[in-house]
Amino acid sequence: MSEQTRRDVLQFATVSAATGVLALGSAAAQTNETEWQQADSPTGKALNDAVDTAAGPFAVGADGNVLARREDGWQTVVAYGPQARSRRLTGVDATDDGRAVWFVGGSGVIGEYDVETQTLTNYSAPNGKTSTWEDCTVRGTAGENERLYFVNGSGELLVGIRQDSGAIEYAEVIKPGGGSTIPAIDCHSRDAGHVCSTSQFVAETADGGVTWEQIGIDFAGGAFFDLASRGERDVNVAAGSGIVYRYDGFRWTPHVVDDARRAIRAIDRDGTDGLAAGDGGALYERQSAGQWQQYETGIESKLDGVATGSSYDVAVGDGGTILERAAAGSDGSAGSDGDGNETNSTTVETTALAVDVLDAEPLSVEHYVEGEWITPV
Repeated sequence: MSEQTRRDVLQFATVSAATGVLALGSAAAQTNETEWQQADSPTGKALNDAVDTAAGPFAVGADGNVLARREDGWQTVVAYGPQARSRRLTGVDATDDGRAVWFVGGSGVIGEYDVETQTLTNYSAPNGKTSTWEDCTVRGTAGENERLYFVNGSGELLVGIRQDSGAIEYAEVIKPGGGSTIPAIDCHSRDAGHVCSTSQFVAETADGGVTWEQIGIDFAGGAFFDLASRGERDVNVAAGSGIVYRYDGFRWTPHVVDDARRAIRAIDRDGTDGLAAGDGGALYERQSAGQWQQYETGIESKLDGVATGSSYDVAVGDGGTILERAAAGSDGSAGSDGDGNETNSTTVETTALAVDVLDAEPLSVEHYVEGEWITPV
């Protein structure tokens, strides 16, 4: 987001959280001291991605499960997916106001869940596309002006734009990377963002996904799993061999963040904050542009999703694994902007929603509707 981080925007309510934030040591070291805790999970099936919302963290995974973190723990909000066919969910993102959660997965599955109205909308298989959607990203306000980006295992990109009627208009499908699987897409504004492919390809767009320009990574030899786009000159790519690549607008720099060279499978950035996760249950926290603190959690599960949050930071993975910690400043106290400057989250002007963060009441599907896709006029 341009001026405020997503954490700033979503931190509109005082949240009961664990006390304090871990005092970090050297950014080059690893530590077993951590406030990360394993949470009770309502599923034993794999969880593949996570995101922060106005109602707290959400996670998605196998069998079409959509989970939410509430005051008394994690619960299943959507079972079996938007089509009730148990299609695996692979990617999730939230609108800028955090009110709507969009998720994608196998056989062309696309769903939207409104955390305020508790409405589940099925948008699956737009224009007959039934390939597995690997990831999605969305910019805009829920139900008003969303611009949606979906990428699949065939290397295709589909862009959808919310119309005044509520329908989603889709543009012509293109292949930004020439056909290789695109495991991740992320946008730092409505019209600008990045994709990465499984063939060591990274590209950027500045016109809403109409055209894409390759920007790397020519010398990379391993697989790419995820990326975080914070700006034209601020991109991270999570890769194999324990590497996080950093792009500064001119060049790519590989940073080995895991001495054991385990794969880094998920990454999330929010302003100067950043989290990554991967094989062997390891977590990594961004300290500066090129330094990441490694945490050993004692969990051996592969972690495929991670999200910075206004109430909790979370990481999710195989076997329904959920790791969480109270987010910095989630109790309304002063935090840090990542450069050592104190901030006070309670002074930030935010969008007031009829949703309390981590409200004790469970979320469910109160309404189910079929979404509408339309072709350009």
